[in-house]
Amino acid sequence: MYVQLHTSRIDDSLSGTTAITCFMDGNIIHIANVGDSRAVIAKTDAARIVASPLSVDQTPYRTDERDRVKRYGARVLTMDQLEGITPIHENWATAVNEEVDEDGDPPRVWSPTGNFPGTAFTRSIGDEIAESLGVFATPEIASLQLTSNDRYVIIASDGVFEFLTNQAVVDIVKTYDNPLEACEKVVAESYRLWLHYELRTDDITIICIYLEHAAVPETAESTQRLASQQANDLLTTNILNTRVTEQRPVRRGMSKQKRRDQMKKDMAKMVTDEDLNYNMSDHVVAKSKLEMDKILEITAANWLFKQLNAQQRTDVYKVMIRVNVNEGDVVIRQGDPGDHFYCVQSGDYQVTVKSESTTGQREDIVHMYRGDTHPSFGELALMHNAPRSSSVVALTKGVLWAIDCRAFRLVFMKSPTNVIVQTLKKVDVLKSLTTSQLERLATKLTEITFEDGDYILNQGTIGDTFYVIKEGACICTMWDTAPGEGERRSREVLRLRQHQYFGERALFNDAPRAANVISVGRTKLLQIGRQTFEEILGPLQQIIDNDRAQREAKHLFQSAVSNLRDSTAIAIAAAAGTQDRSTLKDDVLRGAVVPKYVTQPTEVGLLVTYETFSHVPLTVRTISKKSTKSFNKMEEVMREVHLHKNLRTNCRVASVPPLLGTWTDANGLYMAFETNLVCDFATLMTDHDAKLPEEAVRQYAAQLLVGLESLHDAGYVYRNMNPENLVLDTFGYLQLHDFRYAKCIDDTRTYTLCGTAEYTAPEMVSAQGHSFGVDIWGLGILIYEMLFGVTPFACDDLENDKDVVLAVYSKISRYDKKDLVMPDHERSREVTDLLTQLLHHSPDDRLGCQGVVDITTGGSVIRSHPWFASVDWIKVAAGVQAAPHVVEITAKAKQLEVQATPCILAEYSDSNVWFDGF
Repeated sequence: MYVQLHTSRIDDSLSGTTAITCFMDGNIIHIANVGDSRAVIAKTDAARIVASPLSVDQTPYRTDERDRVKRYGARVLTMDQLEGITPIHENWATAVNEEVDEDGDPPRVWSPTGNFPGTAFTRSIGDEIAESLGVFATPEIASLQLTSNDRYVIIASDGVFEFLTNQAVVDIVKTYDNPLEACEKVVAESYRLWLHYELRTDDITIICIYLEHAAVPETAESTQRLASQQANDLLTTNILNTRVTEQRPVRRGMSKQKRRDQMKKDMAKMVTDEDLNYNMSDHVVAKSKLEMDKILEITAANWLFKQLNAQQRTDVYKVMIRVNVNEGDVVIRQGDPGDHFYCVQSGDYQVTVKSESTTGQREDIVHMYRGDTHPSFGELALMHNAPRSSSVVALTKGVLWAIDCRAFRLVFMKSPTNVIVQTLKKVDVLKSLTTSQLERLATKLTEITFEDGDYILNQGTIGDTFYVIKEGACICTMWDTAPGEGERRSREVLRLRQHQYFGERALFNDAPRAANVISVGRTKLLQIGRQTFEEILGPLQQIIDNDRAQREAKHLFQSAVSNLRDSTAIAIAAAAGTQDRSTLKDDVLRGAVVPKYVTQPTEVGLLVTYETFSHVPLTVRTISKKSTKSFNKMEEVMREVHLHKNLRTNCRVASVPPLLGTWTDANGLYMAFETNLVCDFATLMTDHDAKLPEEAVRQYAAQLLVGLESLHDAGYVYRNMNPENLVLDTFGYLQLHDFRYAKCIDDTRTYTLCGTAEYTAPEMVSAQGHSFGVDIWGLGILIYEMLFGVTPFACDDLENDKDVVLAVYSKISRYDKKDLVMPDHERSREVTDLLTQLLHHSPDDRLGCQGVVDITTGGSVIRSHPWFASVDWIKVAAGVQAAPHVVEITAKAKQLEVQATPCILAEYSDSNVWFDGF
């Protein structure tokens, strides 16, 4: 075949394809694989259906395949290695064994003389260039005797397995009795994940074979074939078992830096000047209710529309245009510019492709669209402005709904807003707006372009629009003469440049413009009118008044907490005597205070609670230098100590223990906290079968809420909520103590995926950027777990831990608040309502994520929810409210004292540079 192909007139350089085939011979299945498509068999194992591989991807992840192509002279490098961004190595096996590829940059096959062909597979059919590097078409063949435990065979292209594991695909398929429905669901989920992580998709193709087993009469031939097959099964099993650990890993996303760089590049390519100058409000087409209902119907199952939120869909619906077609009408002509995307309401359509052949030009029918399924076509035009690759002709009379691709791109690929938000923060009249409000405002700014010398504003005219300079510059001038007093003269009073603003007073009232504003060169502005502003956020003056009242309420609350805490401390000191807190560090060093017990071990040390001669609580976090260096946790430890030093003055609530001091010795680093810690919260929950009474849940939730509020006020997001990371003190108070993922975000978004999977917020999973709202989500998950003993996104029926994590992320990414299921346990209506509001999939609509202060309680609006009506917030924040389970916790502390053993750190003799400034 190769000889014929190479000697033909077909150009087969850089033109290969991968392939996988399945041949059924009675109860024997044969799989032949070339490349990185994949075959999987689903088997019944006890009460579960598990995935087993029938093929192994032929990629450079496999040591044998990598060595083979290198013998042909190939280089094996990732794109980043090829470009010199990352060092040369071949330790991809680490990522493979974890079955997760974080950055989407697989090893590829390259020529020793150039940057081609760059294939991510090591075998293919029909590529003469790659063949010279060992990428040939010799298949790997596996055969297997089917049994009654075998349920499905799945063969699919690599695009399916880019973001889904074998087990994840089987878990989707097993829920459908109809194999076609199963295939459609897998394709839809794969497509969704591609659009989620990328601005493109790969080939997504799948075949599902459902197996029905019937008795096969035994013959001499079948007996001989079975004996031969059993030996072959053993060989196949050995091949698969030895190579399956080198399967191409599933991607979970791109690295943070790569994602940001790629976003900038893609946005620059995809959102053009024409796109940004397109004003959707100028293209709204009036529609009847019947027409709008029909649009909703035909787009309900469309994958592209499923990627949009409700507001985005509404924006697109408004500009959709009805197109009536007759038989023979050409809707899309091959080679024409791609400027519209079409959704089919009715009618049948034929897709043809023209190509050159030895006998001249030919036109082949490649696809048919039937109106009853409401398909869509032309979607490639949404991604780039390439010419149409095929023609679409109406076979019958029908109705289409067309979408201008500029409108879709503006909605679907909105430019990043961080820089705009930072500019808006500098506007005096907008300083009362929260970050959430500023982000909402930034997304509603529209772009307008002025040429050199254009007057943007005229002095004395009434205006209602506020402007931010995106690119270019403007001058502000004022008239020296009044109208009608002869020749008018003006003088320059101000020059404005990129990211500066003007016209902000127009958001208040209709006062005349105070100056002329004139474009210098070509200038791009972002603008918003007062009416649009008020539709989004309300009247600006009302926002300013509300902000003033909220700041006063917060100040009164904090003063009341401080007074109560100080009076309580005075009473305790009067009863027990005082101890100078500044000497506690020295007291520990010279042995004047005695270790009582180890609260809990940490990854690089211990939490040790001490007994002081007064009632000053003391817990020392003891950090082993050797363990910290061995586990490469130096940066994490130093970041956390600096965070605690900052919180020492900025965060004064009972649930965030204050740092008393830090010191070092030859083997350890030490952080002293003013608290007596006993055990982690998971221990208490385990003692109560993981479920707590609702009143106790309310008290713990209140403690954590004031702690999170205090952290957020100091500019930190916590991102580490779960029972194992919360610690109880001797007074029964929950403490936020493990700050390894905490980050000062300065009112901006951050993108790191971290924390416990089941507590991860949707905006973190989707890599859209997240803020303080992820902690509100985490609080909601914890309340749910305290009440019901399980989280709403638990997935514990999978064999592989990585499969579990990916399954959890998948559930969270598909979640909508209407999907929240409450176990059939006794609970109040109020807590049900609270959970529904805290676990809203959108942070914009999640209770407490808008930065609004409740005037009555002086804290988050979450405090004003009816479920918290009985909470005394001042006592909770001051740490004097009676807490649940104090008796149990006291008993546990005494038990720990009895079991206490000496704390000895390993000797350390390495560099001390990394902890300078500790």
